[in-house]
Amino acid sequence: MKYAVGMVLVDTPHSALNMLGIDESLPERTVTRVKKLRKGTLSYPYVSPQAWRYWWRKTLSEHFNWTLSPMFREEKQIFTAANPIEYPDDDIFGYMRAFKKGNVNITVTRMSPLKNTPLVSILPDRSSVIQDDGYASRHEGDPVPYSQEFYSTVLKGAFSLDLNAVGKFTIIDKAGFKNLLRIDEIPKNLKEVKSEYEAIMSKAKELGAEIKEKEWIMPNEVRKKRASEAIKALRYIFGGAKQTQYLTDVTPKFIILAMLDGGINPFISGIVYEERGEIKFDSEALISRILEFIEILNPKKLFVGKDKGFMKEWDEEISKIKNSFEEKQISVEVTTIGNALEKFAKEIENYYK
Repeated sequence: MKYAVGMVLVDTPHSALNMLGIDESLPERTVTRVKKLRKGTLSYPYVSPQAWRYWWRKTLSEHFNWTLSPMFREEKQIFTAANPIEYPDDDIFGYMRAFKKGNVNITVTRMSPLKNTPLVSILPDRSSVIQDDGYASRHEGDPVPYSQEFYSTVLKGAFSLDLNAVGKFTIIDKAGFKNLLRIDEIPKNLKEVKSEYEAIMSKAKELGAEIKEKEWIMPNEVRKKRASEAIKALRYIFGGAKQTQYLTDVTPKFIILAMLDGGINPFISGIVYEERGEIKFDSEALISRILEFIEILNPKKLFVGKDKGFMKEWDEEISKIKNSFEEKQISVEVTTIGNALEKFAKEIENYYK
């Protein structure tokens, strides 16, 4: 198995990207809180993984012309078309859909090849969260007071893309692995579903997919395009709540990328941390972590992208990484964010060759 893994840092100097909502514990109900994650005695603002994935999906639609899977609502459930042949986001982001009629209930599920953490603040809320008090006064009568939290921090997130799973769909009777249905197993009273699957199979054949009894595999050109564009989208990613008042650029300002023969992401914790109110980069921790997994680092390359205006004091620490890994015959590409993502995407494309 081959995984494309990475860590990103998003600079949020004045932001409220993912809100918890009104604080119901207060009688006035006028304070809007940011989402916070508690770790020990401290709390940290965060952006939910669902929100980050929503930005990611939307960026793929806007910048790479992905046709997104349509959404359907049935009672209390919302689901997509669950058609990864026609809709690349169903392939990359996974899905769950139930086909129901009378006593018949058939479910298809796909574990997302793209997995990601929340975007979590490196600084705790005591040094990053501000409460902004204001008044709504454009109406007649007394002004109405309100308060809203926002923060000034750097958010850290990590992701892992299973390159082997992209464009490969299994038909195994197991949760997460029954990605599609076989036409011969669809009950007669689900005529609409059978018709839908006949169209899906026809499209798969048209695209040149390899169709087996328990597995469908898209052509490598399709898999390569979907996987590489999913990574390149980070260069242009946009989104977030409260952008009208706290306009924030959510593209990464620092990124580390690598490919490993296994689902481990060595960049999730311990490399960037807070010390006395300052954000530090630990090059020794990164070097140690990579050497721990050097056998499964394949190819022996590390891509580091950094915006020149972000954390200039880290430049010396980043140089240590490059110098240290040269002795171990690990190539380290230190460049801009966009260039790092483009070069990493080329490595992903090479995998499918």
